[in-house]
Amino acid sequence: MLRELPRLREDAAGLAAGLCRERYRRAAGLPPLESLHELLRRHKLAASAEGIAQAREALANAEEEDPRRPGRIARLRSLLGFLARVRALSLEPGAAQELFALAQRPLVRPPGDAGLHGAIPPVALERQLPAERAREKRAELEAALAMALQPADGARSAAWDAAMTAQSEAGMKLPEGAAEWSQKVLDGTDAIISDLGSWLLERHTGARPGSVARHDVLHLLHAPRCAGAFPAGEMQRTVRRWAEMLRLEFEGVNVDDDDRPLKCAGAHAEPIDPPWEAALTFLPQEGPRALSALLAALGIALLRTGPPPEAPPEDLWFGDPAVVHACAAILESLARDRGWLRRCANERAIAIAALIDARLAAARTLAALQARESGLGSKTAAAHRDLFARATGAELPAGLALCGVDPWLGGFAELQGRALAARFAAFLRERYDEDWWRNPRAAAPLHGLWSRGGRPTCAEVWTEIGGEPAADPLLFDVSEGCR
Repeated sequence: MLRELPRLREDAAGLAAGLCRERYRRAAGLPPLESLHELLRRHKLAASAEGIAQAREALANAEEEDPRRPGRIARLRSLLGFLARVRALSLEPGAAQELFALAQRPLVRPPGDAGLHGAIPPVALERQLPAERAREKRAELEAALAMALQPADGARSAAWDAAMTAQSEAGMKLPEGAAEWSQKVLDGTDAIISDLGSWLLERHTGARPGSVARHDVLHLLHAPRCAGAFPAGEMQRTVRRWAEMLRLEFEGVNVDDDDRPLKCAGAHAEPIDPPWEAALTFLPQEGPRALSALLAALGIALLRTGPPPEAPPEDLWFGDPAVVHACAAILESLARDRGWLRRCANERAIAIAALIDARLAAARTLAALQARESGLGSKTAAAHRDLFARATGAELPAGLALCGVDPWLGGFAELQGRALAARFAAFLRERYDEDWWRNPRAAAPLHGLWSRGGRPTCAEVWTEIGGEPAADPLLFDVSEGCR
């Protein structure tokens, strides 16, 4: 454990707790308790250049030790990564707050009489749009959404510049392999998306190649023809029955399934008082996408409630984001396992969703790399639209072109996590057969992952289960599922 930087680490943990609480309340559709500005003001050290300098110096000292202590280095890196993120918030607090609250503001004017409908929040429209069966209506809603969100591009650009400055202060380097992984995922699945993906989109939405829009892809992902086999009211019972087979316990995971007007679709988990409590907010909706989201959020919640009470704050609040994505993807993959599903064993629309998710992560990564060269402007917007079209076969509206371009390369962390999850699932199949998800002995490796929280790095977990980080398991997994 770390025994240095006690004041900085305590302040960082307090700030992390506040941010997690506010992210959870936003996802749950609850009013905020305090603004980002107020949070940062209460934790000035963690959000300062001085805090970054302290952590950077400690990390440099740790890397020069002989022998090196991997645990100390990993924890200091995760602490420094968090400090860089909050430093970026403190450099542009106005832009950060605008973007944080954007989805809950009444900005979107849906088609029709504006005086009758009024403006609605983007989060409400994004809940409605994917399930809308009328293609023309979906197109109108998406156009209204793009028009409402494009004015925030200025705030996105300011936040991007602040993130670049913070990363420079922290001495953070571009992660190796981001471009290579992304290109490999796209190259390896181009044929599937142009063949099976185009056929499924036309079958489910009526959109022919060359005329497919983003809303068509959302409709396929969220409301495929098999959606009725996944009733909203059955999802939590389905997950509980599976957990009983594996003898999993969800102690400390509090699930909120109440509907609220500003509640986000899907499921979101945040540590509230780890390892004692993680809050999971879930909007029950029909279809396999909602089930996937619930399982993914549960994987994250189990990671945050797994460590022992005496674990250091880095293990409870921070960690390698790729490992967080992996914990989500391991359980999420059950929603497309043919044995686990039974009812929809031949429904390839479920499998194509996982492939599209991976391809979109690759597209976002390459768009972010472009932004690092040219800034978050028109060149990046054009690149992202081209990459989105390649990833899905659909057109991304210009007003949404800069949404999702992440200065922290979250798309690459997602790719790494999905690849690790595919390798972990293969490891479980090798040990416990294809139906590992019903074998109580398979819970031991999962608990071994969750019980360390944010401590292990992605590379360390790969080594433990055999192999080195690579995109190949992900390519194999998504390709096989589409056969």
